[in-house]
Amino acid sequence: MKITDISRHTDKEQKEYRFGAYCRVSSDKDDQIHSFLAQLKYFREYAKNHEGYTLVDIYADEGITGTCMEKRDEFLRMIKDCKDGKINRIVAKSVSRFARNNEELLATIRELKNIGVSCYFEKENIDTDNMSSEFMVSLFGMQAQQESVNISENMRWSYQARMERGEFNTCKAPLGYKLEEGKLKIFEEEAVIIKRVFDLYLSGIGMQQIADFFNEEGVLKKHGFPRWHNRTIAYILNNERYMGDARLQKKYTTDTFPFKLKLNKGEKGQYYVENSNPAIISKEEFQAVQRLIKSKGPKGGKKTDSVFKGILLCPECNCAMRRMKNDRGYFWCCRNAVSKRSNCSLHIVYENELSRACERLQKKLFDNCDVLIGRTIDYLEQVITMNEDRREEIHHIDVEIKAATDRNHRLASLRVKNVISDEEFAKGKFEIMNTLSRLKSERKKLLAFDKNDESIDSLMLLKETIEKSLNQYDESVIRDTVDAIVVQDDGMLLFRMIGGLRFRERINV
Repeated sequence: MKITDISRHTDKEQKEYRFGAYCRVSSDKDDQIHSFLAQLKYFREYAKNHEGYTLVDIYADEGITGTCMEKRDEFLRMIKDCKDGKINRIVAKSVSRFARNNEELLATIRELKNIGVSCYFEKENIDTDNMSSEFMVSLFGMQAQQESVNISENMRWSYQARMERGEFNTCKAPLGYKLEEGKLKIFEEEAVIIKRVFDLYLSGIGMQQIADFFNEEGVLKKHGFPRWHNRTIAYILNNERYMGDARLQKKYTTDTFPFKLKLNKGEKGQYYVENSNPAIISKEEFQAVQRLIKSKGPKGGKKTDSVFKGILLCPECNCAMRRMKNDRGYFWCCRNAVSKRSNCSLHIVYENELSRACERLQKKLFDNCDVLIGRTIDYLEQVITMNEDRREEIHHIDVEIKAATDRNHRLASLRVKNVISDEEFAKGKFEIMNTLSRLKSERKKLLAFDKNDESIDSLMLLKETIEKSLNQYDESVIRDTVDAIVVQDDGMLLFRMIGGLRFRERINV
């Protein structure tokens, strides 16, 4: 007796594949169209040589984003097209082109399999239509992930070697500069702001006052972010870049996967390069500012003010509270209520109670640092701030994104029908992709208004300061990490921490 299983073979013959090709093109804008065009021709030939295959679209991301799917717009568009039923198969040249994060790779493949979409990786000859191939995908995925780790190690070694030789400059231009061909050049429109910061501070105006002036005037920061803080001013005044020097490796990337950016607190070597870039201010001005900052610090030889001065606020008028003394000791109350300039309640709180509340909060933060602060840093990209006055603008952008996406699909349809040439298709597609990239960037700014490097840096500073306190109460920790303390009517203190975090602590326990 001879038994032949023909069901699988028959299904394969009858199945029609509407496939999408996924690739990563050069991050060099001048090479993108040529790279895309070459891969487009390859996959069109692929469709001709495989019966039952129809190329729906080609999805091309820049080649630097393989370790995180959230950063790949084209990849996410491809997954959406899968869910919408536009394609039922994905073809990629290799697993490493598809993803370099093994966990996300397997999760994506399983999700696609559940909706009837298969993946084929040419280099490894892996077809996810075959259930037994998942182990092979996992194996090659781990190999691709390790490849990413090796690449990162090589990049770190390269940066380190270039720093030691004095050849490395920066990957990101600070306010006042623009980066051209790897070199910093003065950007006059922003340099005016830098000069003004130094002039104002040397004239006796404090950091918070400068920030308040800029906020009132609507002065824009880098990338158009409008809000200024005293920490932003402090960063500018202490940045040696503005006198033409550079301290390299202020931050570093962790050695283990997933990679994280951390402030360098002595874990890695640092390098000081003199005359590394054009100066916006003179060395004499910069050094004068440093002396002035030092003279105002707690170690300047003067009597140190109370740590609560200027940060303890009345909940009604929001003004700074006043320190006074009676038989029980020092206490704080609303200065406007004392001077009869408002109808506020006094909101009396004794200093020893304030200190104990601060000590309890610091202990809680130390004991739960990773949960309360670390996770906030890790998931900061998920925080969305939506302002009502931006909803209409976001709606218009969404309409434009949909229109551009529809044009992209029509363009693909025209090419499939041979109405336009490969060159016309490639040119049109990249015009649409650039439009989509611009629109998504604008939308991202509107949705995540407070999401910027300053927030991440502030949270990192908060975490580092709490961890270095070694669970010992220190007023300097409060001074460095608390923006304001609001005395509330229900016997609670609201702590506004740097980085935007808020905590409540009871006054009397």
